[in-house]
Amino acid sequence: MIKLRKFSLSDLREVMEIEKISFPNQKTWSKDYFKKIYQKYPQEFLVAEIGGKIGGYIIGQKGKNKAKIISLAVSPRVRKKGVGTILTKFLLDHFKKEKIKEVSLHTKTKNKIGVLFFKKIGFEISKKIKEYYKNGDDAYLMKKKLGN
Repeated sequence: MIKLRKFSLSDLREVMEIEKISFPNQKTWSKDYFKKIYQKYPQEFLVAEIGGKIGGYIIGQKGKNKAKIISLAVSPRVRKKGVGTILTKFLLDHFKKEKIKEVSLHTKTKNKIGVLFFKKIGFEISKKIKEYYKNGDDAYLMKKKLGN
């Protein structure tokens, strides 16, 4: 059973492990960065707990009328079980309740699985950004309108 809840600092080690596994060959976020994000957006930093272990997380950033998905990652042990979809839809529902009109995110153009995943949830590619990432990779800016 998947239990969604707000991130707590005691989850940090497991979240960082999922981050490292999910984003290989790139510099992952530091403990301090995760703590800073948590302090700034505690309502939008969620984890999926499965069998007492963290199976995934999502981090959102809420503005006045717009919001962003900063990061989404799911542990390989529970991938293809709907964890990412559940986390994303829960965060989108939260944004909708907060009167957010549009949600955006960036993903690597090479991340075919990620692009397809977000398209299935209703995101559309808005534009391609050359060399968006530090390693020179291009990104897609993807957006989804929320009906309020």
